[in-house]
Amino acid sequence: MKKSRWIGISIFLVLLIAWGFFYSRCGGVTVEFFPERTFDVFPLNDSAVGGFSTSEVQLTDTLLISSVVIHSGKAFTYAGVGFNLKSKDKRPGSVFDLTKFDSLEIHVASKRMNSMKLRILTDDPVYTRNGDYATLRVLEKEIPSAPYLLMGGSKERFAVSKFSLSEFRVPEWWLSQQGLEEDDGKTYLNRGSFFEIVSGGSTLRGIPDEMEIRYVRLWGANEDQKKTMHIVLGAILFALVLFLVCSAKSCRRENAKKLDA
Repeated sequence: MKKSRWIGISIFLVLLIAWGFFYSRCGGVTVEFFPERTFDVFPLNDSAVGGFSTSEVQLTDTLLISSVVIHSGKAFTYAGVGFNLKSKDKRPGSVFDLTKFDSLEIHVASKRMNSMKLRILTDDPVYTRNGDYATLRVLEKEIPSAPYLLMGGSKERFAVSKFSLSEFRVPEWWLSQQGLEEDDGKTYLNRGSFFEIVSGGSTLRGIPDEMEIRYVRLWGANEDQKKTMHIVLGAILFALVLFLVCSAKSCRRENAKKLDA
């Protein structure tokens, strides 16, 4: 009996060691937009919604530059650079699921503007019409930039922002455009179409500006996988306790038989 008990304990020890190995490799998920070029990059302006702003994009191995000129003529003007989330691995595909990510990190600088806007555009099953860009749901987050003309002329300075995706908000102008009086709380991050970096509210009209992007990535802790691993650990420990209890009872019965004999 002692031999079988030690064999059983050894099996559980092996299971626990294996669990620890797989749990240590149960890291988070991450996707890098730049400098790794996971998605297609394109110059972005407000012409799709009737604006007249312009954008030109230059790409190097370490820097993504968008030269923009913001022109008046629309209430919400913008220009910058976009990432096509439907082009993962350089192949046209379906919408991109952002729900497995919870945080974003970005390093940016600018020529004059004090801030930039990050936008996630999602395919809203109610308001988006046949994938029409102008009807995609917009989620926005404004971040500080590092305007080198206003900071001593050094182009080596970058503003680093790290924050949760939950900080993105549907702007009031989009709600008004759809006839909604208040935010309905929906994001449809599981139906991502585009990620955009555009000019902020401080951008001067008619004056050329530059947006420099050095690093952009999304990451998530992969909580679902960790929860599964915790459930597996609980099952192993429960089985171990059950085995030890049954083994102890069996030992007591054997001892009782020896005493009776």
